[in-house]
Amino acid sequence: MNIWFAVASALSFVICLMHIFGGGPPTVPQLIEKNDQPGGVGRMTAYYAWHMVTITIAAQALAFAMAATSPAASDLALFAASGALLFTIWSLMMIAIHKLKPLLYPQWILFLPVAVIGFAGLYS
Repeated sequence: MNIWFAVASALSFVICLMHIFGGGPPTVPQLIEKNDQPGGVGRMTAYYAWHMVTITIAAQALAFAMAATSPAASDLALFAASGALLFTIWSLMMIAIHKLKPLLYPQWILFLPVAVIGFAGLYS
């Protein structure tokens, strides 16, 4: 078993739970209420995107779990670690471009350890 991938999987799973239960209740209603374009396109698109993020993080956890138990699945870990790194980079870019406060947008803090641990697993 690759312990690095197992840890990255567990962290991704925790992030997914935080997204669902910590972020969902205060965020989803605002997404739906504040995006009231004709026909509900904006609010339903925002709601759809919220669920796409949930599915993506859950798939990341699953990919790392599969890679942890099967060396043949290391490509899944590469994909998941790259996704975590890209989430980190995008978060930091948004913070820099829009002059936001980094601790008010902590997604980068969540995904950076997943990326680092995932890549450590690939090169251990």
